[in-house]
Amino acid sequence: MGFKAVILVVEDVLKSRKLYEEILGCKVESDFGIYNVGFEGGLALYKKSLFSELINNDNIVSGANNLSVYFEIDDISTLRDKVVNSGFELVHDIEEQPWGQGVFRFYDYDKHIIEVAENMYVVIENMYKNGMTVPMIADKTGYAIEDVTSILQELQIM
Repeated sequence: MGFKAVILVVEDVLKSRKLYEEILGCKVESDFGIYNVGFEGGLALYKKSLFSELINNDNIVSGANNLSVYFEIDDISTLRDKVVNSGFELVHDIEEQPWGQGVFRFYDYDKHIIEVAENMYVVIENMYKNGMTVPMIADKTGYAIEDVTSILQELQIM
């Protein structure tokens, strides 16, 4: 047995697919039209009425705020603007997490929380360029000193 996917139950698979595919950049792996769609990486969308039949229960609750679908991106500000301009409700705007990573959260059409964060390589690169030492970056991010050094070497800035 192995993990295969997280399934989000949605009212309109085609409408939700546009968000995940066109705005968040998910690549479709399997397409079953209006009933469900699976994306590379293990995210899937199921039509609410179908899922209700499959589990013999029509008590499907939206907006429970107990699950977050997580994405990382290099340019968080541009995506944040695209999300806001597309009319999605922010849970909160870009905020720096205790480890230095910028994150914003918003609700998709069915009130699932979508979390978008800066790629940690970008965070570490910016910290270094802003004068933080490797030990300081390691302390702030929780990464091992060896990992910070390796990332900076991989980025060819150290």
